[in-house]
Amino acid sequence: MKVFIAGATGVLGRRVVKKLIADGHEVVGLSRSSQNRDWLSQRGAIPRPGSLFDLEELCRVSADCQATLHLATAMPTKTRTTAKDWALNDRIRREGTQNLVTAAQRNNHEFYVQQSITLLYGDRGGDWVDESTPLPDQQVDILRSAADMEDIVRQAENEGLPATILRFATFYSHDAAHTQAMFGAVKKGFFPVIGDGDMYWNLIHVHDAATAVALAVEKRHACLKQTFNICDDEPVLSNTYLDYVAARLEARSPFHIPRWLARLMVGGSLVDALLASVRCHNARFKEMTGWEPEYPTYREGIAAEVDKWQAMTRTRQVKR
Repeated sequence: MKVFIAGATGVLGRRVVKKLIADGHEVVGLSRSSQNRDWLSQRGAIPRPGSLFDLEELCRVSADCQATLHLATAMPTKTRTTAKDWALNDRIRREGTQNLVTAAQRNNHEFYVQQSITLLYGDRGGDWVDESTPLPDQQVDILRSAADMEDIVRQAENEGLPATILRFATFYSHDAAHTQAMFGAVKKGFFPVIGDGDMYWNLIHVHDAATAVALAVEKRHACLKQTFNICDDEPVLSNTYLDYVAARLEARSPFHIPRWLARLMVGGSLVDALLASVRCHNARFKEMTGWEPEYPTYREGIAAEVDKWQAMTRTRQVKR
């Protein structure tokens, strides 16, 4: 299958590109920079310049493909964010999704994959949820565009587009900007636990997320018109998780700050998302595709990524 990927050079996309090529698929990656085009070419993919916000261009560059994967995001990396910082990510979720869906429809693609997030379940007081659990009517500000994004895909499904939605838990990996920032802050003792830290977080190693995307392509006929939670096997309390990260980094346990202070420091909408407590089941995707995460819990994954991050940090220091 010839697969068109938006977000092909992101932390998830790069792993998906490699996995799909290893599985015998032909990959076309949307890319704006010469550096990213070189990376794609060197891995055996076909780079094509274009913009998510130019519908006719998207139709043209994906015309000879059979599937579209929307893996593009623009999550801000600043500690404190405002609505302006999330504007590009919102635009990618809304306008970018609509354009990719329309291009896939015009080109009669056999399959469309939409990256989404488990944070859409909101605060459930630590209860377990699965894909049949209704989403809340009201989403926090930074998640409204993700709910709109899913609505766009479902509308296209009703119009005949063969699609699936993958709701990913929070990514982590040594080469992901947010993980690097967290490791660095925890190492220095600057990363706090919000409140009592008694909210459940859902996590997924980026390698396992990429494997899930590739399996969705491989098992596409079983995945049509489905929504799946892509998370590891063990949701974890935030204070337990951060204590574990600190222990692996040989740093002191993170301090606690009240919720009101976190809202002042980081921004209310992001803190509201972080305070949501919910436990997500991943059984449905496992049953439909045979997927098994290589890192079934945060313990195996964080242990591996801390070691890689520390090695990478030492290498950078030597080069300086």
